[in-house]
Amino acid sequence: MITRDETRPALNSLGELHELAVFLNTEDDLESRLDELARLAARATSAASCSIMLLADDENETPHLKLWACTEKLPAEAWSDKPDPDNEGSIANRVLERGEPILIADIQTSEFAALARRRTSIGFSFISTPIQTGQRTVGVMNLSGRPDALAFGDADLILAKVVATLIGRSVQVEWLCKLVRSRIAQTAVARQGEQAVLQLTDGSLPPSRLAKLLAKSFYKDLAAAGFSSGQIIEAASEIIGQISGGLTRHKKRMEREAGESEGL
Repeated sequence: MITRDETRPALNSLGELHELAVFLNTEDDLESRLDELARLAARATSAASCSIMLLADDENETPHLKLWACTEKLPAEAWSDKPDPDNEGSIANRVLERGEPILIADIQTSEFAALARRRTSIGFSFISTPIQTGQRTVGVMNLSGRPDALAFGDADLILAKVVATLIGRSVQVEWLCKLVRSRIAQTAVARQGEQAVLQLTDGSLPPSRLAKLLAKSFYKDLAAAGFSSGQIIEAASEIIGQISGGLTRHKKRMEREAGESEGL
């Protein structure tokens, strides 16, 4: 299998990496911009498509991945929170288990041939690399080659690992920022002791677990202060109202920006 020319223009790759780094350095909520992140990651690696999967944070004892962003249109079931037993042998799960990237020059001739899905928009070359925070794998980035390009090679794998490292660092910083911005969160984590702090800094305490921790702390603090059940429910309702208002404003802003883009 012929791989890409190792001497392909390096300046283009550096330019795309710089754009990705600038994007990741902004202060906006990363989770709300994962689709744009996947698009920039695909551009930086000259891939036809990119998908970003992060560990699902639920009550299942066995860690499993959840699709968070993809540059392709996928069926609704692909975005399900529930683990797919038929997907246990997938490339992404292999990467999650071993914490090592996989480079496939041609999936049709590999051990993963049964997983190959022919789409005219992508080729058969594939890279799957872990997204890590410290020594912990918190997700996987998948790249598909272009149908009209040579297969991915070692240089492409190195570039993909650089991009995944940038994403991993940004995910970790995002989680820490959520803690720093909230005094309630800091207090709740401090109550849990040193282990909770270590879990947060090494990426093993994702935001949704922290949110549950905050909810319990919020309830205990209000109850200890003498607030009645009705008053606590009223406070929780106010939080839900603030969330609904924020979502409405975000939707209107997205619609406005989409309208402006179409008018260009």
